[in-house]
Amino acid sequence: MKEMANNKMGLRDVRSRVLFLLFAIMIFRLGSHVPLPGIDHSKLAAFVAQSKGGLFGFLNVFSGGSLSRMSVFTLSVSPYISASIVMNLLSYALPPLEQLRKEGGRGKRTLTKYTRILALFVAIVQSIPVTKMLVSNSIVLNPSPLFFVVTATTLATGTFFLVWLGEQITERGIGNGISMIIFAGITSRFPDGAAQLFALVRSGEMNILVFATVIAAIALVTAGVIYCEKAQRQIKLTHPSRHQVRAAGMHALPLKLNMAGVVPPIFASMLVFTPITIINMFARSSGSYNLQMLMRAVSPGQPFYIMLMIAGIAVFSFIYTSTMFNPYEISENLKKGGVIVPGLRPGQHTGKYIDDVMKRITLAGIVYLSFVVLVPEIFVRLWHIPFYFGGTSLLIVVVVVMDFMSQLQAHLLPDKYAGLMDKPSKTGVKKNLQLFR
Repeated sequence: MKEMANNKMGLRDVRSRVLFLLFAIMIFRLGSHVPLPGIDHSKLAAFVAQSKGGLFGFLNVFSGGSLSRMSVFTLSVSPYISASIVMNLLSYALPPLEQLRKEGGRGKRTLTKYTRILALFVAIVQSIPVTKMLVSNSIVLNPSPLFFVVTATTLATGTFFLVWLGEQITERGIGNGISMIIFAGITSRFPDGAAQLFALVRSGEMNILVFATVIAAIALVTAGVIYCEKAQRQIKLTHPSRHQVRAAGMHALPLKLNMAGVVPPIFASMLVFTPITIINMFARSSGSYNLQMLMRAVSPGQPFYIMLMIAGIAVFSFIYTSTMFNPYEISENLKKGGVIVPGLRPGQHTGKYIDDVMKRITLAGIVYLSFVVLVPEIFVRLWHIPFYFGGTSLLIVVVVVMDFMSQLQAHLLPDKYAGLMDKPSKTGVKKNLQLFR
């Protein structure tokens, strides 16, 4: 009876967390349909129809369509993500911030406060070009100075509401709250994309063979992302015993293939799409032939665009990995704990070996990220798929789902072992104790 009660309580806790997560996502989706005040929606629809690709399409996917509707959640959580990445990098580069990072809970709270202040500044800065874009395209009903103030305040408030909602999901739900909001925004565009794809097949504009190839390619890329995200290079470690070397325990230092996560593709996309959008604006206004040729050269799917994306992914992968992972610091910690890599001297030699291995792994991770990011965009370009579908969004969706499943299993695991440890019989207690020896 006690075991059944524990299982019921555990399942009730997981159920409440899942329901809260669904409720928070519903709030996010409802808010993405609340428009900014003073917008001419007929002109906005015409503008969105002309700006499906480029940076607009990229940001619209991450905002869950809020950008195309110019809702209060137009900026989504992108200002907070940018501020978090910048503060994370600075915490490894600036000594005062590095000291805060090492102080534990108190330092983490201080860094979080600094991140929010920086996110507010980023949100206000990002709201300015959005407001100017609306005014320059005559989408605003009354382009007065008050409109700039109201729009900047509304967009920044919407971002901070989503940040607060993400923190509530992390605390009361399952998974990382900010990641779940991004996941909900990306997946909300999938039904529209699937409907447009089926419409092309029904109308005969897309061959059934091409449609099957697109579905197969998406499935293969998804399987490849799952495999590569779980891939690890394990460096064998040994902990020699002082009294008996033969009784030494063997361990391993796991190094992920993709240590930088989704940061390099996001930053590389922003770095490439921003000048593309600026060039496109000047090319439309001036009608210059040279600018139009440059615009075609840097369009998605073109060789120059591919080279820029690969270069951006490579640079940000090495930078982010080097700041997040210090092999010489790890080697010193191993030396202090009496752990060694077989065949290597502790200290600098071990650090150099780990650094060389990490560089080779990062290079393989760059190849993997470049393939995942560029192949879907090339398919979109070749087969003229009428919606934005990038490898970056697919990568984020798969990573978030994997993290959600691992945390869900972590919530269910204690309940599984609680029933095992609470057996009433003495023989069962003895067997359970033997399992954990």
